[in-house]
Parts: sequence; C-alpha cells; structure tokens
Amino acid sequence: MKKVLIIDDDKNFCESLSVEFQDLGHQAMCCFSINSLLEVQDLKSYDWAIVDLRIGVDNGLDVVDILKKDNPEMVIVILTGFGSISTAVEAVKRGAKQYLSKPIQFDELIESFGDQQVESEVDSYPSLARKEREYIEFVLNECNGNISQAAKKLGIHRQSLQRKLKKYTPLK
Repeated sequence: MKKVLIIDDDKNFCESLSVEFQDLGHQAMCCFSINSLLEVQDLKSYDWAIVDLRIGVDNGLDVVDILKKDNPEMVIVILTGFGSISTAVEAVKRGAKQYLSKPIQFDELIESFGDQQVESEVDSYPSLARKEREYIEFVLNECNGNISQAAKKLGIHRQSLQRKLKKYTPLK
C-alpha cells in the first residue's frame, strides 16, 4: 500500500484520481493549492505525489521543490495540459520522475511510478473512446482551439463537441 499525495486545482480530477488509488488499496489525499499543501502534516510519510504543472496561479515546479525538500525519497509525477520541453527538463532537474501530458489513463499513470508491485492491465490497442478523444483533440489543435470550427470539421454540433470535451478522460 502506498500513500499518494495529489496536488491539482481541478477538484473533480483530484477526487476521481483519489478514488482510483483507493480502489487499488492505496491511501490518497488531495490538495488544491500550495497553501493547502503547506498545511499537510508529515510529508515524509507519502510515497508518491502527482502534481499539476499549473495549480491555479501557482507553479507545480515550486511544489516539486517543497516536496523534495521534505521528502527526498518521494516519487513525483508531473501532469500537465500545457507541456513543453523546457518545463519537462526543469521538472526532472528538480526531482520529478516523470512529466506526462493530460489526458492520461490511470494505468499509464500507475506505470509511470515504475512500481513492480502494482499490477495493471494494459492492452496493446487503445479503446475506441480513447482514440475518439485523441482525434477530437487533434482536430481541435488543427483549428487552434476554435470549437465551432472543429465541430464543423468533425461534422457535429458545437454543443455536442463541448459535451465530449467536458467528459472525464475515457477509460479502457
């Protein structure tokens, strides 16, 4: 059993990750800001941390510094929807083990910790829902984030596309 600290300003995402970890028998705690992280008692007792790169107005790289100062053995994974090579390099320099882009499937997240004790079933083919989400994001990127234009290219209504984007990351 691992103790996991989840630091993300998206409360729904944080709570859904927490439930996933608890389903595997781990303990999970959510923090929604650097201030709430500083209130956590005994950071040394946590084994893993998942840190969003942007926590409201705060920077997740600063969180990595705080965690590594209190617990150098903690395994930290950075998650971001706004990835770049420079922030990835900086995250690893500061002590993060992985730097991953959202959306991400829970199995991939677990594998990023590199713990052989945790078993996960990873199929060689992604699910249809995952491929749909990836294609939608590809088209949206091609349209520079313009939802109306992307919906037109996809042949669906704008509201339908917005509903699909609001859903959680599809699971296998």
